[in-house]
Amino acid sequence: MHNTFSKASEYSFEKMKYKKVSLPFDEDFISSIQDPNKPTVVVSIFGKSSVISKSCKAQFVNNIYDRALFNSSLVKSPTVNVKNQTTIECFYDEPGKVVYLHLIGIFDTHVLVQNIEELSTEIEEKGFLRVWSTLKYNYACSLLFLFSISHILILTHPVPIFDTSYLSYFKALDCSRLKFLSIIKSVLLKVQNVSPNWIENTRFCSPRLLFYYETCPAEFKKNKQDTGPCHPGLKKAEHSLEDQIYSILRKKRIISNISTNSLFAIPANQEYVFMNDSPDSVLDWNEFFTNSLITICNSSSVVIKDKFQDCEIDEVMEPDFFIKSHTFKKFLYDHIEVAFKKGFDDNIGRHATTTNNYFEAPAIGMWCEVANKMYNLFVLGEDLDEDANIAFESMKSLLDIDTNFSERRCQKVQPIAMAAYQDNLPSHYNRNYHDTKVAQALSVFALHARGPLLDDYIQILVQDCDKIWQSGRQMCETLSLTGNPCTQPLHKGGTVDGPNKEPEQDDNPINRDELFTMEHSSSVVYLSACNCGHKQGTREDPFTIRAANYDFYQLMANDCVCGCLDQINFPVFQPSTQDYRAAQLFAKPPVIAGRKNSAGLLHTPTQLGHTEGLSLGGVFTSCHSVDPINDILGEVSRNRDISDRQSLVPTELTSRPKNEEAVTSNQIVIRVTDTDSDTREKSLVRQPSTTEYLPGMLHTESPNSLLPQYPSWSLVCLGSSCLYSHNIGLQETQHPGFLNSTAYLLPWDVTVRLEHHPRDRYWNTDKNKINSSPIQRGRKVKGSREFSVKIFIGVEYECPRGHRFMCSAPDKILTTASNGIVKENGNKVSNSDMPLYFPCPCSSSAPLMAQLMRIHIVTPKAPVHVTLNPMVQPDENGPIFVTGFDKPVELTQSTYWVLRLPYIYAGDRGPYVPPKDPSQKVGKLLKGVYSVAEATTDNNKLNV
Repeated sequence: MHNTFSKASEYSFEKMKYKKVSLPFDEDFISSIQDPNKPTVVVSIFGKSSVISKSCKAQFVNNIYDRALFNSSLVKSPTVNVKNQTTIECFYDEPGKVVYLHLIGIFDTHVLVQNIEELSTEIEEKGFLRVWSTLKYNYACSLLFLFSISHILILTHPVPIFDTSYLSYFKALDCSRLKFLSIIKSVLLKVQNVSPNWIENTRFCSPRLLFYYETCPAEFKKNKQDTGPCHPGLKKAEHSLEDQIYSILRKKRIISNISTNSLFAIPANQEYVFMNDSPDSVLDWNEFFTNSLITICNSSSVVIKDKFQDCEIDEVMEPDFFIKSHTFKKFLYDHIEVAFKKGFDDNIGRHATTTNNYFEAPAIGMWCEVANKMYNLFVLGEDLDEDANIAFESMKSLLDIDTNFSERRCQKVQPIAMAAYQDNLPSHYNRNYHDTKVAQALSVFALHARGPLLDDYIQILVQDCDKIWQSGRQMCETLSLTGNPCTQPLHKGGTVDGPNKEPEQDDNPINRDELFTMEHSSSVVYLSACNCGHKQGTREDPFTIRAANYDFYQLMANDCVCGCLDQINFPVFQPSTQDYRAAQLFAKPPVIAGRKNSAGLLHTPTQLGHTEGLSLGGVFTSCHSVDPINDILGEVSRNRDISDRQSLVPTELTSRPKNEEAVTSNQIVIRVTDTDSDTREKSLVRQPSTTEYLPGMLHTESPNSLLPQYPSWSLVCLGSSCLYSHNIGLQETQHPGFLNSTAYLLPWDVTVRLEHHPRDRYWNTDKNKINSSPIQRGRKVKGSREFSVKIFIGVEYECPRGHRFMCSAPDKILTTASNGIVKENGNKVSNSDMPLYFPCPCSSSAPLMAQLMRIHIVTPKAPVHVTLNPMVQPDENGPIFVTGFDKPVELTQSTYWVLRLPYIYAGDRGPYVPPKDPSQKVGKLLKGVYSVAEATTDNNKLNV
């Protein structure tokens, strides 16, 4: 020992060079070495540091050389490699032939604080355990590099305890090193002058591990004025900690009696634990930076060159520093001296003398080349072959204990979760049931699975459940027009109207072309009556508008009198060629122009001579023989408001005194027109298309000149008006399904006032005279006829169970007295918007929504026609569905008519389904359905 430091004293008064660089070494540093063949001892420093030290664990090296070698920048924080979050600093003491390596990594608190924002983002994406395992792996790769090229390793820690978290590192590195032997040999063979023993052992010695603690127990610390020896109990504490460390390492089989077989060794006869007993210094940063700045300015010999720093200093080595009892300088140089003299021989027991350990102090030039190649292999991971990748994956698996435990646990629990999913599975089921079973399986899985792989195995579990569902158990799930899914197995074929024409199969790998063909079926069955209401039958849940509004009623008509009754045919598409097709409605069509009358109804004016008109007028001559000119004038007359209607009344009526009784709501004025007048305007009537049909239902927003292929409405005549008796009502045998005391029609008394032209051909003859009767409390008007007619009307609602009932008001079901007398009239029904859906009284717990399905009309025996103009708006913002006639439909006198409304209303945005909440008011039959027109022999239909 004296010889070592006596040699060092020879450099006391001459210039000495100290070089500081960062790995990997560049050519400038290697070429600057004066004697590349000089033997060198390598000392590596790693461990954990406090935040105040700014990641510098080599403060003791700074103290040895009295220079800030490893934290030369007092303001700039050390930077780490972004990829592996580590960096290795190097200081070469060329006179002392010692190389110091300083590992800075994520275990340094300052580095962790610097990268906390980036790590937080990554933790949110991948999870803490995933990120932490990656950081541990990168740090372990750097440690494996240090253990492969070092003679002495110093493990630093802020407090005097043995951190057992290193045990997993040491165990993983020891196991992994054996798998890297062949790889390291191939690397060493590429460097010239590497000794065969080094290649054979893959390292130049079994390195020693020393422990340095930045502080010691408080009772052992020195005072600032104390310059004497250390506290007597400090050595005892260090030896006690040495015994604990040795016991732990031996029990974990990290070290053994033969040091060559271990990752590292601890000296058998030398101290390897050092506790710093220097007093705590209160750090004043302002004073510290000021003094440091003064020191740097006074040190004019400091020259920085590129990547390394040459420090030429004058140092007077104290020849008696080794006499001091407790300094880290003495502690470290005791081990360095052994390395230079005879090398390390740390075998113990019977192997101490029988086994020879290989030890070599390599030349600095050759060591730099080996260090660069090892750095590229372990730290940078460049040019890795298949064996190297396998070895690294093995080390990662050994290090990531949490992941290994999580993987084994998840693999054990996954079959249990799959069994929970497969328990009592039906032959095929829909997505909701599938999602419920998946949630049940995930609940079982989350109850027992643990660790960072939990999310990965959850995805695997969901995918496995999806495979079971999609391998023959998947339900079709195409929605019907009433919102019920198809319950058949996944298949192809079957037609459906509405926006959901095919189920969502974006993530389904099944090829639909390979499926079997069948029709859709929701397994839901409803009970409905036919067109006339005389017969009830079960109907399947419809998937098309044709099946809902046409096909079912055609089948029912075959078993009922509907097919034999007189009926009014609604306008439908009449093809003129075999190549007809559905019209392509790409954009939302314009709204049919029109004005609302006093009842709030939308009437469509005839487009005169315009090719883009929206009127459907003139296309229904096949249904009724009418005069086109009279129709046009009548349509124009119908489009006027109440204010415009005043102008149609004769002058003698408009000039009545103010005190004269006004026309009541149940009075209808018929102005008899002059059919012989030649002053009527003539106009062109546009014919409907005969090559393209309307794909959906007819409503006010439908394109012009397009008609549907089939009618969604039905209007049949049951026979004479004597079929209905107001005292008896509708008979159960003739109209099944009606609830008690609701099968009655409402009487509607209407006073008709005729205002005719002097040249009228029908009302001025004695044969057609009608006795004038003054209105109650009113007086007769000169030149007018008045008479009262009684019309019976009924609005019938039908629920999915087949229950039927009439309503007497928009918010009231029709009821009769105990003697069966109907005390209500049809004023509220005729003058109000009737709801399209009404709660059925058949069930109180969960009431079903009944739908307005039929309108019953019994016409009077009078020289007038009762007319119908039904218009339904199923949604407040939806279109208004119409029959297609350009005029109200005229019913014959003294007959019983039944108007059947569509079962499904489907617009461009899909079908309108009944609301589930009875309090929700959706859909209405617009008021103004019923009116009265003059009956003429030449079918002149006059406006009301």
